[in-house]
Amino acid sequence: MDERPKRLRETPDFIINDVLDLAEYSDRGIVTTLVDTHGVRLRLHLTAVTSELLCERIANALERRYGE
Repeated sequence: MDERPKRLRETPDFIINDVLDLAEYSDRGIVTTLVDTHGVRLRLHLTAVTSELLCERIANALERRYGE
């Protein structure tokens, strides 16, 4: 059985249409605003560590999908 909280299992895909270059910062680090295909915005508050990990995971997923 999946042990993740139900709300995490039911989160729909968020397809990114744009990334706004707003150079914002918060007490957690950098703030990145993503925009989906319907114009809905999602603000990510990332520390240096989480942003590096996110970039690494995206790069690994793209490499697995499309090759080197």
